Amino acid sequence: MFRTMLEVAIMIGFGPGELPAAWQSDYSKAVTEATASDKPLFIVICPGASEYGRFAALGTFVSDGIERTLSSDYVRCFMDTDTPEGKELARKFDTEEGPHFVILDRSAKWQVFYESGYLSESRVSSILAKYRRIKLSASGRRIEEVAQARRPDVRLCST
Repeated sequence: MFRTMLEVAIMIGFGPGELPAAWQSDYSKAVTEATASDKPLFIVICPGASEYGRFAALGTFVSDGIERTLSSDYVRCFMDTDTPEGKELARKFDTEEGPHFVILDRSAKWQVFYESGYLSESRVSSILAKYRRIKLSASGRRIEEVAQARRPDVRLCST
């Protein structure tokens, strides 16, 4: 099935190094988009010819369920380590071989997740579910955003 999806993607015009519009390939634009949309930033750092690079190029990352979560709750950035920009970002994140996954919180100031290596579909799904709504304070602690309806205080006064 993966091979068929890859062949279809090639036929419709996604060649090496090309990403669907859902994926940013410019880190600074991805950070700007994440903060403007108030969504966390999901970053994949690996060669474009890797399995994850092909998933990003296809437009369906790992599975349909994960793709739905990414498209609704995250800004996505794929950094191809075969490009100068990708190599530079990999150096900044102190990465070497293998795929690397990074999630920045919605402020794009705090790295809330980092893991290297190949991840199972269930692992990616649980990671995305855990970090999709996180916003951190300056101390690095989670901010729980809770909408509370407040009633006005009513005080009786004698006049």
